[in-house]
Amino acid sequence: MSWKKAAMVASIFCIFSFSSWDGDSFDLRKRLPFSVGLLLRLLKKNHRVFITCTTGFDRSPACVIAYLHWMTDTPLHAAHNFVTGLHTCKPDRPAIAWATWDLIAMVEGGRHDGPATHALTLYGMAIMRGVSLVGDFTGKLEEPIKATHKGGARYEVEIRLPQGKLKNSPNLPNMMQSILYKYIINGKLATFNVFTTERDDRGNINNVIMIGDTASVRPLIQPQQKDANLIKVIERPLTENERFMLAKAARCVASLSVRSD
Repeated sequence: MSWKKAAMVASIFCIFSFSSWDGDSFDLRKRLPFSVGLLLRLLKKNHRVFITCTTGFDRSPACVIAYLHWMTDTPLHAAHNFVTGLHTCKPDRPAIAWATWDLIAMVEGGRHDGPATHALTLYGMAIMRGVSLVGDFTGKLEEPIKATHKGGARYEVEIRLPQGKLKNSPNLPNMMQSILYKYIINGKLATFNVFTTERDDRGNINNVIMIGDTASVRPLIQPQQKDANLIKVIERPLTENERFMLAKAARCVASLSVRSD
């Protein structure tokens, strides 16, 4: 057998052919852990792996970058520069960063300490003084986060987004991940009906951040519903604790991807 035929026999071709991925940052985010876990499993079996997608331009390089970032403790910017330096491509870097925060939140156990991971921009509010937010992302009612007025009816607040809670209701169909919160204006709790609202377990009305499906090793294929407000992921170097949490999450991804095979 020639070396070319031997190489062909030894190779495993992973083709990511999910058409719903194209240009969909939310969908890429939730599917990445499964893909990275599968890649890790194949590499551990000493397979040669060829990774591609419809164009080879976005999804497949994103999978390789996520693998390097999560499994080899390579900083995201270094992994991104390495892959894009080898191959002309444009991977969705924010989707990788968001999936990273999803995985860290998965193993944090409800803790809220640490730098912010997301910036929430709120639209449609009148100009008011002293606007703060409190909710699932603060942990305590006594620890509101102050919003910064960005001009007109736009406010922005940086938060550390925890893992959302699965909800299925008329306002939040398709089992969307959600974060409950309230406004504090002039020292008083308030909600705004112009934004999505939802009752909590005690019957209190709250505003809701709809963050879509979090990154999962067993992603469900369903329509993506987006929030009226704008949520942007913050990309920054991981703290030592976050690196430890990401390593722990990476082990979970590897083990769960084996079970779901």
